[in-house]
Amino acid sequence: MIMSIRSGIAKALTACLIAGAASVAHSVGRDDFPSCYGLLGGAIDPLPAQRELFVVIDQTLEFNVHLKRHVHSKVHEYLQPGDRITVLTFSAYAEGRYAQMPLTGALDHELDEDVRFKTGKTDLRKFDRCMERQKAFVRGAIDETLKTAFAEASTDLPKTELMGSLVNFGQGAISTSETPEKVVLLVSDMMENSDSVSFYGNGGITNLDVQKTLSRTKEVGLLSQLDGASVNVIGAGISGNDGYLSQTAMQNMHAFWKTYFEHSDATLAGWGQPQLFGPIQ
Repeated sequence: MIMSIRSGIAKALTACLIAGAASVAHSVGRDDFPSCYGLLGGAIDPLPAQRELFVVIDQTLEFNVHLKRHVHSKVHEYLQPGDRITVLTFSAYAEGRYAQMPLTGALDHELDEDVRFKTGKTDLRKFDRCMERQKAFVRGAIDETLKTAFAEASTDLPKTELMGSLVNFGQGAISTSETPEKVVLLVSDMMENSDSVSFYGNGGITNLDVQKTLSRTKEVGLLSQLDGASVNVIGAGISGNDGYLSQTAMQNMHAFWKTYFEHSDATLAGWGQPQLFGPIQ
């Protein structure tokens, strides 16, 4: 009976988290970056983005300066003209610490050779100069957004609602994006610690039962819908008990999240422990 009541409370909490997805909804028409296509007199319609990078930052832990720089570097390394980027932040579900979308916008596509041939030289020069300025603007906007997101992090928060936030972002932003290729960069220690599911109970993460924890996750409705996204992680395991997690604990955690993402219509493509050695993919 007690387990049934707990399960009901957990499901009710999950419903509340999903209802809050509107706070990070992918706003139709929102673009935080100025476009250069207006300089062409409306003769050319901008192409839709084919890739979108979702940078999801866990604000329940504080990263050192080297890992912060690593995140900045990986984001800039990935982005190309024509891509879209959305930055999402989350922490505990406490007053003033709600999920947010501080940045979303698309970089303009480069003009193909046929279009360049048909475009006047004066307009081309203006467009090319604008593209250089846009590149600098976007880089600055991303750096400022990431810097602020990291600065607002706090280790004093009692819980880490990682799965609940993924449900929120999956429904409110990622699955609603119209880009064919969706890539998630999840900046987190990946240590779930909520009332519904916690990696710290029953002997801690070293003894994490992957299948039992996944069954519990399904039971309380904390699987996400990530619409075929490729997921990359930076920061896994950095804030374990006493600042250290054994290799066994890390293997268990990796196995859980790999299975979790498979059941959330996604693929765990990169696992940074804590740094991501390869490129975002």
